[in-house]
Amino acid sequence: MHRFVLVPGLVVALLAAACAQEPNSPLTQAAAHNDVAALRRLLSAGHQADERAGTWTPLIWAARSGAVEAITVLLDAGVDVNRPGPTGDDWDATPLQHAILQRQPAAVRLLLDRGASVSGGAGGSLSALFLAAGDTDPAFVAALLAHGADPRLEGDDGATPLSRAVSAGTLNGPDRPMFGGCRVETVRALVAHDPTLRLQRNAAWTDALWWARTQRCEDVLQLVAE
Repeated sequence: MHRFVLVPGLVVALLAAACAQEPNSPLTQAAAHNDVAALRRLLSAGHQADERAGTWTPLIWAARSGAVEAITVLLDAGVDVNRPGPTGDDWDATPLQHAILQRQPAAVRLLLDRGASVSGGAGGSLSALFLAAGDTDPAFVAALLAHGADPRLEGDDGATPLSRAVSAGTLNGPDRPMFGGCRVETVRALVAHDPTLRLQRNAAWTDALWWARTQRCEDVLQLVAE
């Protein structure tokens, strides 16, 4: 029953994604399009590197676009690598979380190397590692774990990054909800990092196994079988 309670939240997420904003200032546009020449020109003209145009900063736009050169310019200009900005569902997400949501591995690596916190921004089931655990690319999880992310972090109803990965990323987040696709390599990356990881017998465990079985993720089920 619990798994169906999540559906209204997904509807909100879909609406939020559909109504996503666009960069609406010269600086955010330059950051989003990785236009380093324009970015440097605007900064030299006196624009603040962390100015907000609407909800998101230039760094968030660059992170969402995977604009690694723009990210470098902004961080070199003194921008706070962890300054958050709300998503369409009104939760504060850091540039790192935005990069994960938009599947930008190069941006994720750069932000982490430049000091991005793996526990900044929204926490629990919306934390960076939870978002990464729902993705098909295990590189996100591996990068976060290498920078100290806690694989035993608990979210709503006892959910963990492992239960999120086992559930195949279903209902992953408010900005980029995901359906289906077995996350076997992501599960493998979590278990390889900490072989003692287990699914806890709670509501999240029930949901995760239900989704994995429904989507016939046999390899995943074998990895977490006790």
